[in-house]
Amino acid sequence: MSLLSVPSTTGRGEPQRAGRLRVQVESTARGPSDPLRVYEALSRTRRQGDVYLLESLDGPEQDRLSAAVGWGLLAELRVYADRVELTAGPELADALSDALAAGPSRSAADGSGTRVWAVSGPDEVWEILRRVQDAFEVDTDVPADTFAFGFLTTLSYEAAWSMEQLPQSQDEAGLPRCTLALFRETLWYDVPTGTVRHLSARSGAWPADTGRPLEDVLAEAASPPAGDADVPPAPAPRTVRDSVDEETFAKRVDRCLRHIQVGDSYQIQIGHRIDVETDLTPGQVYRRLRHRNPSPYMYLVPWAGRTVIGASPELFIRIENDTLSMRPIAGTAPRAADPAEDARRVAGLRASAKEQAEHVMLVDLCRNDIGRVCVPGTLDVTSMMEVEPFAYVHHLVSTVTGRITAATDIWSAVCATFPAGTMTGAPKLRAMEIINDIEDDTRGIYAGALGVVDVRGFAMLALCIRTAVHDGRRYSTQASAGVVADSTPAGEWRETLAKMSATYWALTGEELLP
Repeated sequence: MSLLSVPSTTGRGEPQRAGRLRVQVESTARGPSDPLRVYEALSRTRRQGDVYLLESLDGPEQDRLSAAVGWGLLAELRVYADRVELTAGPELADALSDALAAGPSRSAADGSGTRVWAVSGPDEVWEILRRVQDAFEVDTDVPADTFAFGFLTTLSYEAAWSMEQLPQSQDEAGLPRCTLALFRETLWYDVPTGTVRHLSARSGAWPADTGRPLEDVLAEAASPPAGDADVPPAPAPRTVRDSVDEETFAKRVDRCLRHIQVGDSYQIQIGHRIDVETDLTPGQVYRRLRHRNPSPYMYLVPWAGRTVIGASPELFIRIENDTLSMRPIAGTAPRAADPAEDARRVAGLRASAKEQAEHVMLVDLCRNDIGRVCVPGTLDVTSMMEVEPFAYVHHLVSTVTGRITAATDIWSAVCATFPAGTMTGAPKLRAMEIINDIEDDTRGIYAGALGVVDVRGFAMLALCIRTAVHDGRRYSTQASAGVVADSTPAGEWRETLAKMSATYWALTGEELLP
Protein backbone atom coordinates (compact mmCIF):
# COMPACT_ATOMS: atom_id res chain seq x y z
CA MET A 1 0.00 0.00 0.00
CA SER A 2 1.13 3.53 -0.69
CA LEU A 3 0.35 6.32 1.75
CA LEU A 4 -0.71 9.60 0.16
CA SER A 5 -1.74 12.89 1.71
CA VAL A 6 -4.72 14.97 0.67
CA PRO A 7 -3.98 18.60 -0.14
CA SER A 8 -6.45 21.25 0.90
CA THR A 9 -8.74 22.89 -1.63
CA THR A 10 -10.82 25.98 -1.75
CA GLY A 11 -14.43 26.43 -2.71
CA ARG A 12 -16.87 23.58 -3.08
CA GLY A 13 -14.34 20.76 -3.23
CA GLU A 14 -12.95 21.81 -6.60
CA PRO A 15 -9.32 20.68 -6.88
CA GLN A 16 -7.15 22.43 -9.42
CA ARG A 17 -6.21 19.88 -12.08
CA ALA A 18 -5.62 19.76 -15.78
CA GLY A 19 -8.71 17.79 -16.79
CA ARG A 20 -11.32 15.22 -15.96
CA LEU A 21 -11.60 11.58 -16.90
CA ARG A 22 -13.88 11.35 -19.92
CA VAL A 23 -16.42 8.51 -19.88
CA GLN A 24 -18.74 7.64 -22.74
CA VAL A 25 -21.89 5.89 -21.51
CA GLU A 26 -23.70 4.07 -24.30
CA SER A 27 -27.38 3.46 -23.57
CA THR A 28 -29.08 0.62 -25.45
CA ALA A 29 -32.72 -0.41 -25.08
CA ARG A 30 -33.25 -4.02 -24.06
CA GLY A 31 -36.32 -6.22 -23.81
CA PRO A 32 -37.91 -7.24 -20.51
CA SER A 33 -35.91 -9.55 -18.25
CA ASP A 34 -35.95 -10.73 -14.66
CA PRO A 35 -33.21 -8.84 -12.76
CA LEU A 36 -32.64 -11.73 -10.37
CA ARG A 37 -32.25 -14.25 -13.20
CA VAL A 38 -29.83 -11.91 -14.96
CA TYR A 39 -27.84 -11.50 -11.73
CA GLU A 40 -27.66 -15.27 -11.29
CA ALA A 41 -26.59 -15.86 -14.90
CA LEU A 42 -23.82 -13.27 -14.59
CA SER A 43 -22.68 -14.60 -11.21
CA ARG A 44 -22.09 -18.11 -12.54
CA THR A 45 -19.07 -17.00 -14.57
CA ARG A 46 -17.80 -13.93 -12.71
CA ARG A 47 -15.69 -13.66 -9.59
CA GLN A 48 -17.30 -12.93 -6.24
CA GLY A 49 -17.96 -9.24 -5.76
CA ASP A 50 -18.17 -8.51 -9.49
CA VAL A 51 -21.99 -8.37 -9.71
CA TYR A 52 -24.69 -6.62 -7.69
CA LEU A 53 -28.49 -6.64 -7.69
CA LEU A 54 -31.07 -4.02 -6.68
CA GLU A 55 -34.78 -4.80 -7.06
CA SER A 56 -38.11 -3.12 -6.32
CA LEU A 57 -40.89 -5.67 -5.87
CA ASP A 58 -43.71 -4.29 -3.73
CA GLY A 59 -44.84 -1.28 -1.76
CA PRO A 60 -46.07 2.22 -2.61
CA GLU A 61 -45.73 3.52 -6.17
CA GLN A 62 -43.55 6.38 -4.89
CA ASP A 63 -40.92 3.80 -3.95
CA ARG A 64 -41.28 1.20 -6.71
CA LEU A 65 -39.23 3.13 -9.22
CA SER A 66 -36.16 1.24 -10.41
CA ALA A 67 -34.07 -1.91 -10.35
CA ALA A 68 -30.50 -2.53 -11.43
CA VAL A 69 -27.98 -5.25 -12.17
CA GLY A 70 -24.38 -4.06 -12.26
CA TRP A 71 -21.26 -5.97 -13.24
CA GLY A 72 -17.63 -5.44 -14.13
CA LEU A 73 -16.09 -3.90 -11.01
CA LEU A 74 -13.66 -1.13 -11.99
CA ALA A 75 -12.73 0.46 -8.69
CA GLU A 76 -13.63 0.44 -5.02
CA LEU A 77 -13.09 3.20 -2.49
CA ARG A 78 -13.28 2.25 1.20
CA VAL A 79 -13.49 4.87 3.94
CA TYR A 80 -12.23 4.00 7.42
CA ALA A 81 -11.90 6.12 10.54
CA ASP A 82 -8.33 7.16 9.73
CA ARG A 83 -7.82 6.45 6.03
CA VAL A 84 -9.34 6.03 2.59
CA GLU A 85 -8.31 3.08 0.42
CA LEU A 86 -8.60 2.87 -3.37
CA THR A 87 -8.36 -0.38 -5.30
CA ALA A 88 -8.50 -0.16 -9.10
CA GLY A 89 -6.66 -1.07 -12.27
CA PRO A 90 -3.41 0.85 -12.89
CA GLU A 91 -4.74 3.43 -15.37
CA LEU A 92 -7.87 4.25 -13.39
CA ALA A 93 -5.96 4.28 -10.10
CA ASP A 94 -3.48 6.75 -11.60
CA ALA A 95 -6.27 8.98 -12.90
CA LEU A 96 -8.10 9.05 -9.58
CA SER A 97 -4.86 9.55 -7.67
CA ASP A 98 -4.15 12.57 -9.87
CA ALA A 99 -7.58 13.96 -9.05
CA LEU A 100 -7.05 13.47 -5.34
CA ALA A 101 -3.54 14.88 -5.31
CA ALA A 102 -4.33 17.89 -7.55
CA GLY A 103 -1.42 16.92 -9.75
CA PRO A 104 0.73 13.89 -10.53
CA SER A 105 0.47 11.13 -7.95
CA ARG A 106 3.33 11.43 -5.51
CA SER A 107 3.57 7.75 -4.75
CA ALA A 108 3.09 4.52 -6.65
CA ALA A 109 1.00 1.66 -5.37
CA ASP A 110 2.90 -1.39 -4.23
CA GLY A 111 2.12 -4.94 -5.28
CA SER A 112 -1.21 -4.97 -3.45
CA GLY A 113 -2.71 -2.57 -5.97
CA THR A 114 -4.26 -0.52 -3.17
CA ARG A 115 -3.52 3.13 -2.51
CA VAL A 116 -4.18 4.75 0.82
CA TRP A 117 -4.82 8.33 1.87
CA ALA A 118 -4.51 9.19 5.54
CA VAL A 119 -7.30 11.42 6.84
CA SER A 120 -7.15 13.50 9.99
CA GLY A 121 -10.75 14.64 10.19
CA PRO A 122 -14.25 14.30 8.73
CA ASP A 123 -13.85 17.17 6.28
CA GLU A 124 -11.03 15.34 4.50
CA VAL A 125 -13.17 12.22 4.08
CA TRP A 126 -15.95 14.00 2.24
CA GLU A 127 -13.47 16.08 0.26
CA ILE A 128 -11.98 12.86 -1.10
CA LEU A 129 -15.39 11.53 -2.10
CA ARG A 130 -16.22 14.82 -3.81
CA ARG A 131 -12.99 14.72 -5.79
CA VAL A 132 -13.53 11.13 -6.86
CA GLN A 133 -17.06 11.90 -8.01
CA ASP A 134 -15.94 15.07 -9.79
CA ALA A 135 -13.05 13.28 -11.51
CA PHE A 136 -15.40 11.97 -14.20
CA GLU A 137 -16.90 13.83 -17.13
CA VAL A 138 -19.75 11.77 -18.57
CA ASP A 139 -20.92 11.98 -22.17
CA THR A 140 -24.32 10.31 -22.58
CA ASP A 141 -27.86 10.83 -23.77
CA VAL A 142 -29.26 9.44 -20.50
CA PRO A 143 -31.24 12.18 -18.69
CA ALA A 144 -29.57 13.64 -15.62
CA ASP A 145 -32.56 12.82 -13.40
CA THR A 146 -31.73 9.12 -13.40
CA PHE A 147 -28.72 6.81 -13.20
CA ALA A 148 -26.16 6.55 -16.00
CA PHE A 149 -22.74 6.06 -14.37
CA GLY A 150 -21.69 6.16 -10.76
CA PHE A 151 -21.23 4.26 -7.57
CA LEU A 152 -22.88 1.46 -5.70
CA THR A 153 -22.65 3.19 -2.34
CA THR A 154 -22.85 1.91 1.23
CA LEU A 155 -22.83 3.87 4.47
CA SER A 156 -22.45 1.96 7.71
CA TYR A 157 -24.11 3.39 10.81
CA GLU A 158 -20.63 4.26 12.10
CA ALA A 159 -20.18 6.64 9.14
CA ALA A 160 -21.92 9.16 11.40
CA TRP A 161 -18.68 9.37 13.37
CA SER A 162 -17.12 10.89 10.24
CA MET A 163 -19.85 13.56 10.23
CA GLU A 164 -20.57 14.60 13.81
CA GLN A 165 -18.71 15.13 17.06
CA LEU A 166 -19.73 12.01 18.96
CA PRO A 167 -18.24 9.87 21.75
CA GLN A 168 -15.67 7.42 20.48
CA SER A 169 -17.18 4.42 18.72
CA GLN A 170 -15.30 1.22 18.06
CA ASP A 171 -15.59 0.31 14.38
CA GLU A 172 -15.94 -3.41 13.73
CA ALA A 173 -12.54 -4.76 12.77
CA GLY A 174 -11.87 -4.52 9.06
CA LEU A 175 -15.19 -2.94 8.10
CA PRO A 176 -15.30 0.42 6.33
CA ARG A 177 -17.60 3.28 7.25
CA CYS A 178 -18.39 3.99 3.61
CA THR A 179 -17.74 2.29 0.28
CA LEU A 180 -18.03 3.49 -3.32
CA ALA A 181 -17.87 0.74 -5.95
CA LEU A 182 -17.68 1.65 -9.63
CA PHE A 183 -19.00 -0.84 -12.22
CA ARG A 184 -18.54 -0.80 -15.99
CA GLU A 185 -21.93 -2.26 -17.01
CA THR A 186 -25.47 -1.73 -15.70
CA LEU A 187 -28.90 -2.97 -16.68
CA TRP A 188 -31.23 -0.22 -15.44
CA TYR A 189 -34.92 -1.07 -15.10
CA ASP A 190 -37.51 1.70 -14.99
CA VAL A 191 -40.25 -0.06 -13.03
CA PRO A 192 -43.22 2.25 -13.79
CA THR A 193 -42.68 2.12 -17.57
CA GLY A 194 -41.22 -1.38 -17.81
CA THR A 195 -38.32 -0.15 -19.93
CA VAL A 196 -34.82 -1.62 -19.62
CA ARG A 197 -31.58 -0.01 -20.76
CA HIS A 198 -28.06 -1.40 -20.93
CA LEU A 199 -25.61 1.26 -19.77
CA SER A 200 -22.03 0.55 -20.84
CA ALA A 201 -19.25 2.89 -19.68
CA ARG A 202 -16.27 3.27 -22.03
CA SER A 203 -13.01 5.03 -21.19
CA GLY A 204 -9.33 4.86 -21.95
CA ALA A 205 -8.76 4.33 -18.22
CA TRP A 206 -10.06 0.76 -18.28
CA PRO A 207 -10.33 -2.14 -20.73
CA ALA A 208 -13.54 -3.19 -22.45
CA ASP A 209 -15.54 -6.00 -20.93
CA THR A 210 -14.25 -9.41 -22.04
CA GLY A 211 -16.94 -11.48 -20.35
CA ARG A 212 -19.84 -13.29 -21.96
CA PRO A 213 -21.90 -11.26 -24.43
CA LEU A 214 -24.96 -9.78 -22.76
CA GLU A 215 -27.19 -11.49 -25.34
CA ASP A 216 -25.99 -14.87 -24.05
CA VAL A 217 -26.57 -13.81 -20.44
CA LEU A 218 -30.10 -12.63 -21.20
CA ALA A 219 -30.86 -15.84 -23.08
CA GLU A 220 -29.72 -17.91 -20.11
CA ALA A 221 -31.75 -15.74 -17.74
CA ALA A 222 -34.84 -16.37 -19.85
CA SER A 223 -34.34 -20.15 -19.58
CA PRO A 224 -33.27 -20.91 -15.99
CA PRO A 225 -31.78 -24.32 -15.17
CA ALA A 226 -34.20 -27.15 -14.47
CA GLY A 227 -34.88 -27.65 -10.80
CA ASP A 228 -33.96 -24.06 -9.93
CA ALA A 229 -36.33 -23.47 -7.00
CA ASP A 230 -37.89 -20.04 -6.58
CA VAL A 231 -37.95 -20.63 -2.82
CA PRO A 232 -35.12 -22.98 -1.80
CA PRO A 233 -35.85 -25.04 1.32
CA ALA A 234 -34.01 -24.01 4.47
CA PRO A 235 -32.02 -26.68 6.32
CA ALA A 236 -31.95 -26.57 10.09
CA PRO A 237 -29.39 -23.95 11.16
CA ARG A 238 -26.18 -25.20 12.69
CA THR A 239 -26.12 -22.48 15.35
CA VAL A 240 -28.28 -19.52 16.39
CA ARG A 241 -27.00 -16.94 18.84
CA ASP A 242 -28.61 -13.74 20.09
CA SER A 243 -26.32 -10.91 21.15
CA VAL A 244 -28.47 -10.39 24.28
CA ASP A 245 -31.19 -12.28 26.09
CA GLU A 246 -34.58 -10.78 26.86
CA GLU A 247 -33.63 -9.98 30.46
CA THR A 248 -30.54 -8.00 29.40
CA PHE A 249 -32.55 -6.22 26.72
CA ALA A 250 -35.18 -5.28 29.31
CA LYS A 251 -32.50 -3.66 31.45
CA ARG A 252 -31.38 -1.64 28.44
CA VAL A 253 -34.94 -0.48 27.82
CA ASP A 254 -35.18 0.56 31.47
CA ARG A 255 -32.01 2.63 31.05
CA CYS A 256 -33.56 4.32 28.02
CA LEU A 257 -36.72 5.04 29.99
CA ARG A 258 -34.70 6.72 32.72
CA HIS A 259 -33.03 8.95 30.13
CA ILE A 260 -36.45 9.85 28.74
CA GLN A 261 -37.88 10.55 32.20
CA VAL A 262 -35.17 13.11 32.98
CA GLY A 263 -35.56 14.80 29.59
CA ASP A 264 -32.40 13.52 27.87
CA SER A 265 -34.38 12.22 24.90
CA TYR A 266 -37.88 11.67 23.56
CA GLN A 267 -37.21 8.42 21.75
CA ILE A 268 -34.25 6.03 21.67
CA GLN A 269 -33.87 3.24 19.11
CA ILE A 270 -32.27 0.32 20.96
CA GLY A 271 -31.69 -3.10 19.45
CA HIS A 272 -29.85 -6.40 19.27
CA ARG A 273 -28.44 -8.88 16.76
CA ILE A 274 -28.99 -12.54 15.91
CA ASP A 275 -26.19 -14.60 14.33
CA VAL A 276 -27.04 -17.71 12.32
CA GLU A 277 -24.80 -20.39 10.83
CA THR A 278 -26.46 -22.26 7.97
CA ASP A 279 -25.59 -24.01 4.73
CA LEU A 280 -27.76 -21.62 2.71
CA THR A 281 -25.89 -19.46 0.21
CA PRO A 282 -26.52 -15.69 0.07
CA GLY A 283 -28.40 -16.18 -3.20
CA GLN A 284 -30.69 -18.75 -1.61
CA VAL A 285 -31.31 -16.51 1.40
CA TYR A 286 -32.17 -13.65 -0.95
CA ARG A 287 -34.66 -15.81 -2.86
CA ARG A 288 -36.33 -16.80 0.38
CA LEU A 289 -36.41 -13.21 1.67
CA ARG A 290 -37.92 -11.77 -1.53
CA HIS A 291 -40.64 -14.45 -1.29
CA ARG A 292 -41.42 -13.76 2.36
CA ASN A 293 -41.01 -9.98 2.33
CA PRO A 294 -41.10 -8.44 -1.18
CA SER A 295 -40.16 -4.80 -0.68
CA PRO A 296 -39.48 -1.63 -2.65
CA TYR A 297 -35.76 -1.70 -1.83
CA MET A 298 -34.33 -5.19 -2.25
CA TYR A 299 -30.60 -5.78 -2.51
CA LEU A 300 -28.03 -8.52 -2.92
CA VAL A 301 -24.69 -6.73 -3.04
CA PRO A 302 -21.01 -7.23 -2.21
CA TRP A 303 -19.69 -5.17 0.68
CA ALA A 304 -16.12 -5.22 2.00
CA GLY A 305 -15.62 -8.93 1.37
CA ARG A 306 -19.08 -9.73 2.67
CA THR A 307 -22.53 -10.03 1.11
CA VAL A 308 -25.49 -7.87 2.12
CA ILE A 309 -29.00 -9.23 1.60
CA GLY A 310 -31.95 -6.97 2.33
CA ALA A 311 -35.62 -6.15 1.91
CA SER A 312 -35.94 -2.58 3.11
CA PRO A 313 -39.28 -0.76 3.07
CA GLU A 314 -37.80 2.69 3.60
CA LEU A 315 -36.05 5.30 1.49
CA PHE A 316 -33.20 7.15 3.15
CA ILE A 317 -32.72 9.93 0.60
CA ARG A 318 -33.39 10.52 -3.07
CA ILE A 319 -31.89 13.41 -5.03
CA GLU A 320 -33.50 14.07 -8.39
CA ASN A 321 -33.44 17.35 -10.32
CA ASP A 322 -31.95 19.08 -7.25
CA THR A 323 -34.87 17.96 -5.07
CA LEU A 324 -33.97 16.07 -1.90
CA SER A 325 -36.63 13.69 -0.59
CA MET A 326 -36.98 11.57 2.55
CA ARG A 327 -39.85 9.21 3.37
CA PRO A 328 -39.78 8.36 7.08
CA ILE A 329 -41.73 5.32 8.23
CA ALA A 330 -43.02 5.12 11.80
CA GLY A 331 -46.10 3.12 12.65
CA THR A 332 -47.00 -0.40 11.53
CA ALA A 333 -50.06 -2.64 11.45
CA PRO A 334 -50.18 -6.16 9.98
CA ARG A 335 -52.45 -6.63 6.98
CA ALA A 336 -55.44 -8.95 7.22
CA ALA A 337 -56.95 -11.17 4.53
CA ASP A 338 -60.47 -10.14 5.54
CA PRO A 339 -61.21 -6.65 4.13
CA ALA A 340 -63.28 -5.59 7.13
CA GLU A 341 -60.58 -6.63 9.58
CA ASP A 342 -57.93 -4.98 7.41
CA ALA A 343 -59.91 -1.72 7.47
CA ARG A 344 -60.17 -1.92 11.26
CA ARG A 345 -56.41 -2.28 11.55
CA VAL A 346 -55.83 0.69 9.27
CA ALA A 347 -58.27 2.77 11.34
CA GLY A 348 -56.51 1.72 14.53
CA LEU A 349 -53.14 2.71 13.08
CA ARG A 350 -54.49 6.13 12.08
CA ALA A 351 -56.07 6.66 15.49
CA SER A 352 -53.11 5.60 17.64
CA ALA A 353 -51.96 8.60 19.67
CA LYS A 354 -48.64 6.85 20.40
CA GLU A 355 -47.91 6.17 16.72
CA GLN A 356 -48.91 9.71 15.75
CA ALA A 357 -46.68 11.31 18.39
CA GLU A 358 -43.66 9.23 17.37
CA HIS A 359 -44.28 9.87 13.69
CA VAL A 360 -44.61 13.65 14.07
CA MET A 361 -41.37 13.72 16.05
CA LEU A 362 -39.51 11.86 13.29
CA VAL A 363 -40.98 14.03 10.54
CA ASP A 364 -39.72 17.06 12.46
CA LEU A 365 -36.26 15.48 12.46
CA CYS A 366 -36.41 15.09 8.68
CA ARG A 367 -37.56 18.69 8.29
CA ASN A 368 -34.68 19.91 10.42
CA ASP A 369 -32.15 17.78 8.53
CA ILE A 370 -33.30 18.73 5.03
CA GLY A 371 -33.66 22.34 6.10
CA ARG A 372 -29.91 22.50 6.67
CA VAL A 373 -29.18 22.14 2.95
CA CYS A 374 -32.27 23.35 1.08
CA VAL A 375 -33.20 26.70 -0.41
CA PRO A 376 -35.26 28.75 2.09
CA GLY A 377 -38.95 28.46 1.36
CA THR A 378 -38.70 25.13 -0.49
CA LEU A 379 -38.98 22.77 2.49
CA ASP A 380 -42.29 20.94 2.26
CA VAL A 381 -44.10 18.00 3.82
CA THR A 382 -45.87 16.79 0.70
CA SER A 383 -47.68 13.97 2.49
CA MET A 384 -48.19 13.48 6.22
CA MET A 385 -48.90 10.19 7.98
CA GLU A 386 -50.38 8.45 4.97
CA VAL A 387 -51.24 4.79 5.50
CA GLU A 388 -49.38 3.01 2.69
CA PRO A 389 -49.74 -0.71 1.91
CA PHE A 390 -46.78 -3.07 1.72
CA ALA A 391 -46.77 -6.81 1.08
CA TYR A 392 -47.77 -7.87 4.59
CA VAL A 393 -48.12 -4.68 6.63
CA HIS A 394 -49.48 -1.15 6.52
CA HIS A 395 -47.05 1.64 7.42
CA LEU A 396 -47.54 5.26 8.37
CA VAL A 397 -45.36 7.16 5.88
CA SER A 398 -44.66 10.84 5.29
CA THR A 399 -42.75 12.57 2.49
CA VAL A 400 -40.48 15.54 3.18
CA THR A 401 -38.79 17.41 0.33
CA GLY A 402 -36.65 20.46 -0.31
CA ARG A 403 -34.71 21.94 -3.22
CA ILE A 404 -31.01 21.76 -2.39
CA THR A 405 -28.88 24.88 -2.59
CA ALA A 406 -26.27 25.44 -5.28
CA ALA A 407 -23.57 24.75 -2.68
CA THR A 408 -25.04 21.35 -1.75
CA ASP A 409 -23.88 18.07 -3.28
CA ILE A 410 -24.75 14.49 -2.43
CA TRP A 411 -22.15 14.29 0.32
CA SER A 412 -23.23 17.45 2.11
CA ALA A 413 -26.82 16.19 1.82
CA VAL A 414 -25.77 12.88 3.35
CA CYS A 415 -23.92 14.61 6.18
CA ALA A 416 -26.99 16.75 6.90
CA THR A 417 -29.40 13.82 7.10
CA PHE A 418 -27.43 10.75 8.19
CA PRO A 419 -28.26 8.58 9.99
CA ALA A 420 -32.02 8.65 9.54
CA GLY A 421 -33.91 9.69 12.65
CA THR A 422 -36.00 6.53 12.37
CA MET A 423 -32.79 4.63 13.19
CA THR A 424 -31.75 6.73 16.20
CA GLY A 425 -34.58 8.54 17.94
CA ALA A 426 -34.74 12.17 18.95
CA PRO A 427 -32.99 14.46 19.54
CA LYS A 428 -30.75 12.62 17.11
CA LEU A 429 -27.27 13.32 18.51
CA ARG A 430 -28.26 12.74 22.13
CA ALA A 431 -30.06 9.53 21.16
CA MET A 432 -26.93 8.35 19.35
CA GLU A 433 -24.81 9.06 22.41
CA ILE A 434 -27.17 6.98 24.55
CA ILE A 435 -27.24 4.15 22.00
CA ASN A 436 -23.44 4.18 21.89
CA ASP A 437 -23.36 3.90 25.67
CA ILE A 438 -25.93 1.10 25.94
CA GLU A 439 -25.39 -1.19 22.95
CA ASP A 440 -22.32 -3.43 23.09
CA ASP A 441 -22.04 -4.26 19.39
CA THR A 442 -21.31 -2.02 16.45
CA ARG A 443 -24.18 -1.76 13.98
CA GLY A 444 -22.15 -1.89 10.78
CA ILE A 445 -24.33 -1.68 7.69
CA TYR A 446 -27.47 -2.07 9.80
CA ALA A 447 -29.19 1.33 10.25
CA GLY A 448 -26.93 2.70 7.53
CA ALA A 449 -27.81 3.21 3.87
CA LEU A 450 -27.24 1.55 0.50
CA GLY A 451 -27.95 2.46 -3.10
CA VAL A 452 -26.58 4.30 -6.12
CA VAL A 453 -24.95 7.70 -6.56
CA ASP A 454 -24.57 8.99 -10.12
CA VAL A 455 -21.52 11.18 -10.73
CA ARG A 456 -23.88 13.80 -12.23
CA GLY A 457 -25.90 14.25 -9.02
CA PHE A 458 -28.76 11.74 -9.01
CA ALA A 459 -28.85 9.56 -5.89
CA MET A 460 -31.14 6.96 -4.37
CA LEU A 461 -30.20 5.37 -1.06
CA ALA A 462 -32.37 3.05 1.03
CA LEU A 463 -32.16 2.44 4.76
CA CYS A 464 -30.40 -0.82 5.60
CA ILE A 465 -33.06 -2.55 7.66
CA ARG A 466 -34.60 -6.03 7.33
CA THR A 467 -31.08 -6.99 6.33
CA ALA A 468 -28.68 -9.91 6.76
CA VAL A 469 -24.91 -9.75 6.33
CA HIS A 470 -22.91 -12.85 5.39
CA ASP A 471 -19.22 -12.88 6.31
CA GLY A 472 -18.48 -16.21 4.65
CA ARG A 473 -19.20 -18.20 7.79
CA ARG A 474 -22.34 -16.83 9.39
CA TYR A 475 -25.22 -14.43 8.82
CA SER A 476 -26.06 -11.53 11.12
CA THR A 477 -29.37 -9.69 11.28
CA GLN A 478 -30.33 -6.79 13.55
CA ALA A 479 -33.35 -4.73 14.54
CA SER A 480 -34.20 -1.94 16.95
CA ALA A 481 -37.30 -0.72 18.74
CA GLY A 482 -38.16 2.90 19.47
CA VAL A 483 -38.34 3.36 23.23
CA VAL A 484 -40.67 6.20 24.30
CA ALA A 485 -42.11 7.23 27.66
CA ASP A 486 -44.92 4.65 27.67
CA SER A 487 -42.85 1.75 26.34
CA THR A 488 -42.56 -1.58 28.12
CA PRO A 489 -39.51 -3.85 27.90
CA ALA A 490 -41.62 -6.80 26.79
CA GLY A 491 -43.31 -4.76 24.08
CA GLU A 492 -40.03 -3.44 22.70
CA TRP A 493 -38.45 -6.90 22.72
CA ARG A 494 -41.39 -8.22 20.75
CA GLU A 495 -41.06 -5.33 18.28
CA THR A 496 -37.45 -6.23 17.53
CA LEU A 497 -38.40 -9.86 16.92
CA ALA A 498 -41.24 -8.80 14.62
CA LYS A 499 -38.83 -6.67 12.58
CA MET A 500 -36.34 -9.54 12.27
CA SER A 501 -38.96 -12.20 11.60
CA ALA A 502 -38.81 -12.21 7.78
CA THR A 503 -35.02 -12.26 7.65
CA TYR A 504 -34.85 -14.91 10.38
CA TRP A 505 -37.32 -17.07 8.45
CA ALA A 506 -35.25 -16.65 5.30
CA LEU A 507 -32.19 -17.89 7.20
CA THR A 508 -33.75 -20.71 9.23
CA GLY A 509 -37.24 -21.57 8.01
CA GLU A 510 -38.41 -20.90 11.55
CA GLU A 511 -40.68 -18.24 13.05
CA LEU A 512 -39.46 -15.84 15.73
CA LEU A 513 -42.98 -15.06 16.91
CA PRO A 514 -46.01 -17.33 17.28
